[in-house]
Amino acid sequence: MPVTMEPTASQVFCGRVLGMVNAEDVNAIILAQKNMLDRFEKTNEMLLNFNNLSSVRMQQMNERFLHHTRTLVEMKKDLDSIFRRIRTTTTIATSEQSTESCDTSPDVISPTTSQDFEDLSQGQYDGPAMNGQSLTDEDTANGLD
Repeated sequence: MPVTMEPTASQVFCGRVLGMVNAEDVNAIILAQKNMLDRFEKTNEMLLNFNNLSSVRMQQMNERFLHHTRTLVEMKKDLDSIFRRIRTTTTIATSEQSTESCDTSPDVISPTTSQDFEDLSQGQYDGPAMNGQSLTDEDTANGLD
């Protein structure tokens, strides 16, 4: 007598599940997954290219940024030096000005005490003058003007 083996419970379960699945639906699912895989691979490649280009651009911009930062720091140092010199010069000028206002040395001559200064505020201008003296009508007639 041939011995027939009865299928086990797991074999029966798998057989029934396989009978429930339509082969066309399984093929459609596999095809959709392959299409999605292709799209994801293309997207991944595009993102890798974008990341590489971004990395190169970031490096270039970082170098430019560092150069501009160094330039600004240098300019700040220069401006600080300039303003420090201006403050020093202003302080020196102010101190010299305050000492000069108290200076009564004879070599500083006021224009009002100068002998060559002609005071025009004392009288009105009458006519032509030569060498600080007014010319008379006779002098003008003789051609001295």
